[in-house]
Amino acid sequence: AAVRRDGRRRPALSAADVDDRHPEPDQRLPAQARTLFALQATAGAAPLVLLALGARMALDSAGAPGWTGVAVLALAALAAVAMVAVEPRLRWRNWRYALREEEIDLRRGVLVVTRTLIPTIRVQHVDTQRTWLSDRLGLRAVVVHTAGGSHRIPALRPDTATAIRDRIAELARRPDDV
Repeated sequence: AAVRRDGRRRPALSAADVDDRHPEPDQRLPAQARTLFALQATAGAAPLVLLALGARMALDSAGAPGWTGVAVLALAALAAVAMVAVEPRLRWRNWRYALREEEIDLRRGVLVVTRTLIPTIRVQHVDTQRTWLSDRLGLRAVVVHTAGGSHRIPALRPDTATAIRDRIAELARRPDDV
């Protein structure tokens, strides 16, 4: 048990205590989210491949050994494949959310998984967003704004996004217990 500033002992919290208060979020993004994530990753991978092609041509014209240009191109192609094929799957698999009376719980990440708890009393406003790409796939995002910044739940079906936005707005309107 930890000791407080006033010298009294504070009972230690077990992992079970924390999990009881904040169970893992259980809502998943729809399967179409993988397609959106893959298309977004493709847009990021294309400049990498183009840059590698340019580097190969520069290495060849500078008289570097032939294998160096091929190696640069092969590494860029491998990184691009990982960005397009692996990262979107991991991103989709790790994305979870939950709406509770007291908080919005978000879990996301690829290599580092981040969990964010947003107290509903801190919500200032909530939006739904769509981009031209997400619109083509029939997906929307919900953006929760607080004084400290904004948080997104991406790639939701339009009816789900609207329901989540409305529920968060309802929870945020509850009067304080002051």
